[in-house]
Amino acid sequence: METNESQRSLISIDWRWLIVTYCFLVLFGLFPSFLAFGVGTLFRPLGFWWFTLWAGGGVAIISGYIGYRSRGVTILEPGFGSMLYAVTLLAAFEVPWKNAEGYRFIMFRIALLVFAFLIGSGGAAVGEWLQLRKEKKDLGS
Repeated sequence: METNESQRSLISIDWRWLIVTYCFLVLFGLFPSFLAFGVGTLFRPLGFWWFTLWAGGGVAIISGYIGYRSRGVTILEPGFGSMLYAVTLLAAFEVPWKNAEGYRFIMFRIALLVFAFLIGSGGAAVGEWLQLRKEKKDLGS
């Protein structure tokens, strides 16, 4: 019976945490990106890769925080919130790849969404793990 409950809680999505994740990513990821880097960063040498590292690290940290602060298992919600954030990034920074067309461009977008989901879910899993360690430590003391 306990296994059935844990499977049900893992499959069901708490929309509040999805919205919180997306809002945190926009507030603490996208907004500072515009202030610190601006769109011009993408046109500098290696600027796209630095921005990708910045955005990916921000997604992992924020998703980890959401996983740590939420009660229960919250792994899928940060993953889906990260995918929404990736769609927002594609819309916000459309300029660098406006001339890209065809199969490669579609594959790039699909890969970006998959990576965003994996980074978001991975960060949330680490946050959940830290939360469980803290709870075990508190119960043991």
